[in-house]
Amino acid sequence: MPLATVVLEGPGEPDVGTVDDVARLSLAASRLGGRAILTHVLPTLRELLELAGPLGAEIEGQAELGE
Repeated sequence: MPLATVVLEGPGEPDVGTVDDVARLSLAASRLGGRAILTHVLPTLRELLELAGPLGAEIEGQAELGE
């Protein structure tokens, strides 16, 4: 059962700031005894997260084209 749902969006393409947001979200979830699960992740963000290494967040599913 989710504790919270958060939408990460903003102008332009994801960048290292977005990766930082994911890391902070994952850390907060871990401190509360939960986990961060990302859905509808854009391919560019998925690539950045893979480059950043393990952040404790799980990625599920694919983003739809045009999102």
